[in-house]
Amino acid sequence: MKNEKVNTVLIASGGGTDANAIMTDSVNGCIPNINLKALLSTKNKAGCIEKAIALGVSHVVVERKGKTLESFNNELRFMLKSLKVELVFLVGCVVKIFPIDGVKMYNIHPADPHKHGGAGMYGLEVHRRVIKEIIDQIEREKARADGKFFTFPTVHEAVMEYDSGDIFLQGRVEVPREIIVDVFRESLTKKNLDKAALRLQSYVLPNEWIMLPGAVQMAAKKIIDERG
Repeated sequence: MKNEKVNTVLIASGGGTDANAIMTDSVNGCIPNINLKALLSTKNKAGCIEKAIALGVSHVVVERKGKTLESFNNELRFMLKSLKVELVFLVGCVVKIFPIDGVKMYNIHPADPHKHGGAGMYGLEVHRRVIKEIIDQIEREKARADGKFFTFPTVHEAVMEYDSGDIFLQGRVEVPREIIVDVFRESLTKKNLDKAALRLQSYVLPNEWIMLPGAVQMAAKKIIDERG
């Protein structure tokens, strides 16, 4: 009889709000084709662990600190293989994860990874780049200040090179006009850019929380279909 569930692990490094969206839907039976084996944290005492405990989801820690990247990834590979994992979602994971044969890996990026991705591009830095690009377009008269601008939170395949995997699912989120207006009004200082990036992040995150459970469901279905 064909197994209709896919052993799945979520890997996070911080507060775990993206992981929480997936865990909540899984616990509530909204992602029926996965067996959520664990939330794996790359940092001891990270907030994602508390969220897993609150939802009754198993958690494990593979600490990145104090190890070489190769040693960390070897330990991670052993852990995932011991859990017979087929599907991994990197949800707020700031550590470079090496691909593993037989395991499909996907990452959530808060903007278009092919335009605003690469080493060091996570958290607020991505949103800073999005805002700076918009300001640059307006200043060079490539776009109108009263026009519409968008950012594209993206689930993509996780491969060895940062943010270069094929796009799996992509959203289209309009950047609130008041964010851009306020940056112009207050001038593009580091403090104002950080403030604007934080506002944009708080606007984009709820869209990620909507996208992610569906992306997990789609990825698991793809694995089941490929089993034949």
